[in-house]
Amino acid sequence: MTRRTYILVLYKNRATDIADDIKPIVDHLDPGDSGFAFDNNVAFLNTAQDVATLTKYLNAGPLSNMQFFLADITNADRAGNMFPVIWDFLHKKDELSPVD
Repeated sequence: MTRRTYILVLYKNRATDIADDIKPIVDHLDPGDSGFAFDNNVAFLNTAQDVATLTKYLNAGPLSNMQFFLADITNADRAGNMFPVIWDFLHKKDELSPVD
């Protein structure tokens, strides 16, 4: 089972933190999957679910009343000036992903 890393961006028309929205998403994912939320409208998800399955769930479930963007960034080059905890989350996926 290959785990994928997704970036989830929410268009939020209400004043809540994405951390309030990420918990029901992560609770639906498979055991061992995880999520990392930051900046009120952005999260990383680490899951074995494919983009179509995950999008269908988000549309029907916890994000049914929101607009969102979901992209698979598993094999994307990553660079930037971000907090170490964000890099730790992204690199943890790299280290723990089983090989097919």
